[in-house]
Amino acid sequence: MAPQPAALDLDILEFDSTPTFVIRISASTVDFDILFCNEAFRKGIFRDVVQAPDRSALLFRSWAQAINRSQETYQLGHIVWSAEIAGRDENWKIVRAMVHDPNKQRAPDERRGSEAGVHIRALSAHYIDRRENYLKEISASLPSVRDVPQLNLTQRWETLQTMMEMSDVGVFEYSPDGTLIHGNEAWYRLSSHPRELPAHSDFSFMDLVYPDDTAIVMSAWNTLVQGKPVTFEMRWKARPGTDDVAQWVLSSCLPVYEDGNLFSIAGNTIDINAQKKSQEAAVARVEALEMARSSERKFARFAELAPIAIYIFTTEKGMQYVNDQFFELTGHDRVAFDRLEWSKLVCAEDLERVEQSIAIVKSGKRTADLQFRLNKTWVNQEEIRSHIWVQSSSYPEVDKDGNVMSVMGTLFDISQFKWAETVQRRMIDEALEAKRQQENFIDMTSHELRNPLSAVVQCADSVISTLHQLNPRQLDSIHDEIDTCIDSLQTIVLCSLHQKRIIDDVLTLSKLDSNLILITPIRVQPAVVVSEALKMFEVECSQMQITLEFKEDETLEGLEWVMLDPSRLLQVLINLLTNAIKFTKGRPTRKITVTLGGTLTRPPPVWHSVTFTNTDGLQADILDRPDWGDENKAFIWLKVEDTGCGLSAEGQKKLFSRFQQATPKTHVKYGGSGLGLFISKSLTVLQGGSIGVNSELGVGSTFAFYVSTRLAKGPKPTKDQRIGPQAHRTVSMEDAMKRAKLNILLVEDNVINQTVLSKQLIKFGCKVHIAGNGIEALEWLRQSVYWQGGRDSDPNTEEQSIPSELDIILMDVEMPVMDGLTCARLIRDYEQQGLLVAPEQSQRARQMSIAELSPLSSLREISMSTPLSSPRKLPILAVSANARSEQIEQARAAGMDDAIAKPFRILELWPKMEALIQRCHSVGLQ
Repeated sequence: MAPQPAALDLDILEFDSTPTFVIRISASTVDFDILFCNEAFRKGIFRDVVQAPDRSALLFRSWAQAINRSQETYQLGHIVWSAEIAGRDENWKIVRAMVHDPNKQRAPDERRGSEAGVHIRALSAHYIDRRENYLKEISASLPSVRDVPQLNLTQRWETLQTMMEMSDVGVFEYSPDGTLIHGNEAWYRLSSHPRELPAHSDFSFMDLVYPDDTAIVMSAWNTLVQGKPVTFEMRWKARPGTDDVAQWVLSSCLPVYEDGNLFSIAGNTIDINAQKKSQEAAVARVEALEMARSSERKFARFAELAPIAIYIFTTEKGMQYVNDQFFELTGHDRVAFDRLEWSKLVCAEDLERVEQSIAIVKSGKRTADLQFRLNKTWVNQEEIRSHIWVQSSSYPEVDKDGNVMSVMGTLFDISQFKWAETVQRRMIDEALEAKRQQENFIDMTSHELRNPLSAVVQCADSVISTLHQLNPRQLDSIHDEIDTCIDSLQTIVLCSLHQKRIIDDVLTLSKLDSNLILITPIRVQPAVVVSEALKMFEVECSQMQITLEFKEDETLEGLEWVMLDPSRLLQVLINLLTNAIKFTKGRPTRKITVTLGGTLTRPPPVWHSVTFTNTDGLQADILDRPDWGDENKAFIWLKVEDTGCGLSAEGQKKLFSRFQQATPKTHVKYGGSGLGLFISKSLTVLQGGSIGVNSELGVGSTFAFYVSTRLAKGPKPTKDQRIGPQAHRTVSMEDAMKRAKLNILLVEDNVINQTVLSKQLIKFGCKVHIAGNGIEALEWLRQSVYWQGGRDSDPNTEEQSIPSELDIILMDVEMPVMDGLTCARLIRDYEQQGLLVAPEQSQRARQMSIAELSPLSSLREISMSTPLSSPRKLPILAVSANARSEQIEQARAAGMDDAIAKPFRILELWPKMEALIQRCHSVGLQ
């Protein structure tokens, strides 16, 4: 009676002091997996030993998974393991470790080999006895062989053994405990099992099984020990010396019983490598065929969904395939493929080129991509209808003999690219035309600059010649000569101002293109700003007998003080006045009227018969800045009316464009660059306004513009102060300069500029000291009363070196040896170190003199009771031809207080000098 399986109680196993683990066993395919292990097992290194990848651990795992009970113990390393089947269904196995002293036993392999040898010899003897008994049973049971001598039967048995050894079918027999009893030559060859006796025991065949098939083989073994035959496919590891990955065999096994007990496992194996390779090749062919079909389906799907037209045609049958995009692109009706003809698709002008390309492709040659037009048309972004342009690419498919079997090609819509090329060519032509116009503008500008210079030279020569010709006998006519010289000098001034306006226009245009012009609002009186500007034109208009009139419109009431940028407003007004004077001189009636007004709402596009060019101003962005204040929004407008030659309607359309004048004859007759009105338009747009014109040929023109602004609160007037333009301001400035007697250090490297500017300053009562560069300026300062450091004690120069006082430095920016920016930085550095400090007595005296003589009320308001002990900075005014805003900022960053651009007049220089001296004094008084 079979023993009952042990109960599986995990709680008892957990507290067992013997290292124990539990695995699942079954006749089906089950991987070796430790499903439970107790604490004693987990504390040791048993898991690493059991699951090691070496041969001994593999054979141990095979023994543990075996279902039979024939071998109850197994030695792995120095540990003897016992196993018992557990569970109600006998599908669990409990494996325990029993530790012992390895010195008291022989080596495991030696012991196992010896025991295996004894066991195999016993089995062999038993095998011989069974053979004899089997032969006797056959002779007794079969009548046909009863009379056969025993010797013949033995010979026949041996013959069968010999035939079995010679067979290509592997034959084997194993004992239930996994020990090899017998195997023929074919089995040894297929399995690569070693022939040595020690290797025949302990499931040694499991070490030869392909790793992926160990679970399958173990499942088959467990099925056999349960008394059930099994046939299965498996793989041995590859035989040495072969290129195979593994050796495929088909195994048929059955259990052998004797006296009702399992005696052995017998079976045979046949080599099925060739069948497997054929099977794999067949599967590969099927998979390749399926992949080909899948690729064909994908290509067909791709061809239908492709955004380009695809076609395939043969030389004999014509078109064989086109996709849907082909019909969509060509506009052809959906018909059978063989009814499609290129002649019906291609534009007639390009058909010959297409047919030539098709003929070349049919000959087996690959042609370059061809671009041609279809009969179908499209409408581009410019609303122009034209033929669709396509690019064709054709690829011939040839056989091994070079004959063309078919041609596959694509059509790609390039109409957009062709249209873009046309637009690009047009833009290039326009750019070349703009370049030509720019070159003409440069030529014209050069001409405009040369003409004033010519007049300047001629007038100067006239003055010099006249003065040289004077002698005592001509004293009676000296007054007439002086009048002639004055006229010539006035012409020089006018020509120079004209040249300056041309340069200013070019500079302003460059700033507009670079977005460098900023609108800086201040609180002003528009009437005062405009009336002061008109005084600049009084002399010029008087000489040309032009009546210049200024009117304040009644709409200006309530807009006496506003926020705007007076310099940008006057730049537009001066451009309009310059044009009005130019076109009015020489006319029978010569009158120019300037009208100033205001409104709280934006003027309409057509205002007082004037059509404005642009009503999309930027006043919303400008007026929302904090420097404009928070008062109500408004608009200031100016109108310039003249009785000049007027403009035609066609001429008015060309105004306000870059480098454009009303007619080509305008430049020839009146001169000019064609930039003034374009700049005026850009400046009005920057100020949130617009500009326009209304003109009648032969009658005159009216130019008007407006700018956006905000209302401002005026200062509270005092009894002694009157708000408005000051009369004879020029005279008061000249008088103030002469009485102030300023000490000026002029730092200028150009000798001519040194001479001219110093003479002008001396004429206005200033004391001028000259330095040729920054080094000379610093040397001069070391000899001034400002220098607090040590001086050179050279006896040859000490008596001649008299400390000099200084009110302001006029510093050129670009100079050799040391430039003005470097010199200014050093001066400020000396002041920080205390090396440049004005004496207190000199500082107080100079401040009081300036304050008493200044014509501006702001200087008279300085309180003289304020302490004057604090040192002050030396005022530095940059004098340079560099007039861009970034260059002025560089000068200020270097330590200069302000800047004035060349060319300038002395009366323009005085307000800046006066403001700098006052500002620096106020800083020192704080």
